[in-house]
Amino acid sequence: MLGRYVIVAILAIFYGNLAGCRMLVNNSRNQSLLAARQLSLRGTDALQRGRQQDAELLFSQALANSTNDERAQWGYAKVLWSSGDKSKALEHMNEAYRLSGKNPEYAVALGEMHLDQNQYDAAKTLALDILSSNRTHTSAWALLGDVHRNQKDWPSALECYHHALLLRSDFPKAQFAIADIYQRTGRPERALATLDHMVDLHASVAEDTEHLVLRGLAFADLDRPLEAKELLAKGSERLSSDQWDQQLQIIEAQIRLGDLVQARMAMGRVPLEQASNPQIQRLKSRMDSDFIRLAKTESMGTNSDEKKTSEPELIRGVYLAEPGSPSTIQR
Repeated sequence: MLGRYVIVAILAIFYGNLAGCRMLVNNSRNQSLLAARQLSLRGTDALQRGRQQDAELLFSQALANSTNDERAQWGYAKVLWSSGDKSKALEHMNEAYRLSGKNPEYAVALGEMHLDQNQYDAAKTLALDILSSNRTHTSAWALLGDVHRNQKDWPSALECYHHALLLRSDFPKAQFAIADIYQRTGRPERALATLDHMVDLHASVAEDTEHLVLRGLAFADLDRPLEAKELLAKGSERLSSDQWDQQLQIIEAQIRLGDLVQARMAMGRVPLEQASNPQIQRLKSRMDSDFIRLAKTESMGTNSDEKKTSEPELIRGVYLAEPGSPSTIQR
């Protein structure tokens, strides 16, 4: 009987110690998570202030404390993405999305990353998951529109963007996308009207790079070359290197307008790693042909001028005789 009591006492001590250990472990984890969240808040502030290196250090320190902080996963994904490590960034954004309980904002961010990598099905699934529970999420409609636009399903894309605008009338992302679709589908007047409406809402939009490019392309399609050339040249200078597909749109329009010098300058802004792209090769070939044709035309014009200046001036009523013959004057 005494032995039984001893055993019970030993078990009680054992489980008591075990519970105590668990409490210590849980308390340690909570402290680590709290420290991670504090670091994440500082990292988010650094990110908003444009201090990229500080943000990367703070988010990595947060994750060293605890990998269970969704904001640290989100922030680290953002800095990795901007530094070019996109596959690793996707992993951390996926983890942020999971830890957050499928937060819609993280879902949109993750969807945009998938879209950038041409993973259309994954991006579409995320957009539809959000809309299945919240039909008024404007960014989810815009994400779904982006998927359709990248797949060149213009009617479906327009429908999604108009859904977004019904929910938020002043939504530049959707408005620019709509103007782009109108321009690509041969409706420059509609594109221009959309851009004009944006400027009416916010005058500062007129200097936005995307606005300059789309407006220039619309003017080119409307056969307004003077306005188009100026806007396209300015837009080309402002585009970042990763926007080379828009740069190609500008080059094509500049070639059509005969603005070959600006087209060649714009081609110089396309990253070298894209040199083998068939569309770039086609535009380069077309540009070279136009330069050769222009040079020949100018050469012919110069020769014609020289010929004219070398011919003697004919005076009315005076005819030049053959060499060696006396000139005759006829009245």
